[in-house]
Amino acid sequence: MNDLLGQLVVSLAGRDKGCICAIIGNADEEGFVYIADGRLRKVENPKKKKLKHLKPIDRPDRESVRLPSERLTNRFIREAVNALNETESEPI
Repeated sequence: MNDLLGQLVVSLAGRDKGCICAIIGNADEEGFVYIADGRLRKVENPKKKKLKHLKPIDRPDRESVRLPSERLTNRFIREAVNALNETESEPI
């Protein structure tokens, strides 16, 4: 489960559907993680979410987008999400 820390994901269900977030921790229950986007959902107050409601962001050049777990701050997560949104909006 620790291999998921720092993974950028897209929420598939709930009020935050379509939101890009980072997995910042494991919940006590099996199949749950804590996520934050650094803007609306801060690292200090993460959201508990089921893994089945999250989809990892995969890139063609890399297998997955992952942040270093020691740098999971609100600012770092926000910058990573903004950079990802900018590269996705560029024409191919």
